[in-house]
Amino acid sequence: MLQIAICDDVIEQTLTLQQYICEYCDRNNAEYKLYLYTSGEELIGDAEKLDIVFLDIEMPGLDGIETGKIIRSKNSSCRIIMETVMLERMKEAFLFEAFRFILKPIDRMEVEEALNACMRRILGSGSVPLFYNRIEHKVHQSEIQYVVTYDSYSEYRVKNRMLRSEASLRELESQLDKRLFFRIHRKYIVNMAQVQSYRNGIIHMRDIELPVARRKKKDFEQAYMEFDLKYR
Repeated sequence: MLQIAICDDVIEQTLTLQQYICEYCDRNNAEYKLYLYTSGEELIGDAEKLDIVFLDIEMPGLDGIETGKIIRSKNSSCRIIMETVMLERMKEAFLFEAFRFILKPIDRMEVEEALNACMRRILGSGSVPLFYNRIEHKVHQSEIQYVVTYDSYSEYRVKNRMLRSEASLRELESQLDKRLFFRIHRKYIVNMAQVQSYRNGIIHMRDIELPVARRKKKDFEQAYMEFDLKYR
């Protein structure tokens, strides 16, 4: 589930952004949770859990530039989208690698373009319902190391546990982010972000080695190379 935040001390701007973000996510079937903050001091306490932040540059107290620097120090993968009416302050935001800029007054198309860019870069942003001891858990796809498929169910390795799903193979493959996951064998699907190394048809992960089927070898090597170039 995407964790999105808006930090702006002007309520009208916050409400406009909230509307545009919610409409975008609903239209694109994106699972999300939206948090609203009115100051940088409030926001930085939650920085580690956020995927996308819309951050106003001009705020009293801790301004957007200083807040952005703190977010980046706590969360290197967060996409920070700066809101501003002051073009001259954009250069300051490059110091912490702001992802996008949008100008005030807020324009719907600029917001949607920024979100489109984020969605292209954030892999495995969806979640899947999995069961552990018959209790359902919503698991972020990026946390899944690999999947083992059986005739009537699948097991997902998540951290140090095996969770279960009764979803069909076709449903399973339609749920998973195709940029992130690859079927290396009739039995195994792997998260390429969690592959530590690959050599001679063997994938090395944190605590397991998995074979790539001979007929899948060429396609996997191409997909893995593209993944490294685009997303590492």
